[in-house]
Amino acid sequence: MSKAIKIKLTKAPEEYDFGASKFFGDPTIPSEWAERFAEDIAFLGQIQLSDIAEYDKENRLPHKGYLYFFLDTECYPYDVWVEYYDGEPDMLLGDFNTEISEFEHLTKAYLMSFEDCDESEACTRLFGVTSSEYEPDEEHEGKLLLQFDPLDTATGFLEEVDGYAYIFYDTKKEPLDGATEFVIDRS
Repeated sequence: MSKAIKIKLTKAPEEYDFGASKFFGDPTIPSEWAERFAEDIAFLGQIQLSDIAEYDKENRLPHKGYLYFFLDTECYPYDVWVEYYDGEPDMLLGDFNTEISEFEHLTKAYLMSFEDCDESEACTRLFGVTSSEYEPDEEHEGKLLLQFDPLDTATGFLEEVDGYAYIFYDTKKEPLDGATEFVIDRS
């Protein structure tokens, strides 16, 4: 089993480093990505990978660059789009979630901090095992990339869900080779 990395969230102040690890708000991206996003793509979060280096003792992710999470809201449950960038982003893409009705209230950033945690702790985290009875299909078993706990975070995302949202990756691939499933577990 892989060691989990707990994600704690705090609402960002008005002035903060836009390149920080965060959920929601506006993504800070490489400028060459500026035209990649359709109107139905929502920004879930970005992780500055140097922030997790001391907790990722198994080196499952690079320890430089950024990991991004986007959701295609035309589908439900959403299709997930995970991107890795190995440099420093140079462009803030403002007002990102404002045009998507289910995400229009998610324009304020929630800054992430990281710490070690038990792999089955009920919290928002990277890696480990699911905190609910949800059983991923055989292709994704044991390959949890992100668990989002709406009750733990108080961001307003999926606040009506008494369960978790999961992002899994394919067991035949590494975490950066693409997440393949976004699941909302309403247990």
